[in-house]
Amino acid sequence: MSATDPAAAAPASDGSAAILASDEDGTRVLTLSRPGRLNALDDIGRARLLAALRHAMDDPAVCVVVLTGDGRDFSAGGDLGAMSTDPEVARPRLEVVAEVIRLIAAGPKPVIAAVEGRAYGLGLGLAAASDHLVAASDATFCCPFGRVGLTADGGLHTTLPARVGVGRAKTMLLFGEVVDAGLGAEWGLVDRVCTPGAALAESLAAARRLLKLAPLPMAETKRLLAGSAPGLEEGLRGEGEAQARLVASADFAEGAKAFLAKRRPVFQCR
Repeated sequence: MSATDPAAAAPASDGSAAILASDEDGTRVLTLSRPGRLNALDDIGRARLLAALRHAMDDPAVCVVVLTGDGRDFSAGGDLGAMSTDPEVARPRLEVVAEVIRLIAAGPKPVIAAVEGRAYGLGLGLAAASDHLVAASDATFCCPFGRVGLTADGGLHTTLPARVGVGRAKTMLLFGEVVDAGLGAEWGLVDRVCTPGAALAESLAAARRLLKLAPLPMAETKRLLAGSAPGLEEGLRGEGEAQARLVASADFAEGAKAFLAKRRPVFQCR
């Protein structure tokens, strides 16, 4: 795996969360890194994550993004000790969080979350917004916002019910109880459970499977399903518009030719 150098991946010499970026083939791995703080994201860390995601989504060499945590945990969420109680300071912070979630959920490239250990608060928000969630069998998920007098952010009021249903989402959001990977898989929160320590390897294997597919339809699928499934009429209308665009693409022409010739297609994202 080779290193890449977006500005967002600057070393965290200031004690803030760093976002470490590295590439394997067409996959960009973004690692939340804040040793000793369970990879909690402060304001600088959130801004770095947003910059790293934008860089990955805009980089033509990147087809899939894998989001993971440094060490034994994914992320404990936001850094409560660094949060201002001034609403005028909080609003810009929440706007950054919202844009991060938009890029993960609705950006043009698939995002896979590789979760080891704890994914709490905003950490859960990042994982739940991802297109595919791989978790170690000893991973845990929690929405502890009510314990500190807050409601959830990070898109969890949309992405969590889309994954587990409204009733189970209310259970997680209201009670703040810890959900393990096994129960998470049963509920639909987790897409794949693996042995501890293998989440990143399993996620990279999933990314390699996606790399064999045409990127334009994946972008359309993400756009159509961003946040939650659309209503029937909205979905039919969106599907029709998407298929009309894709039928005219060079990748569809290549895919059809490759299918008829019984060979592997070579997609060029156009």
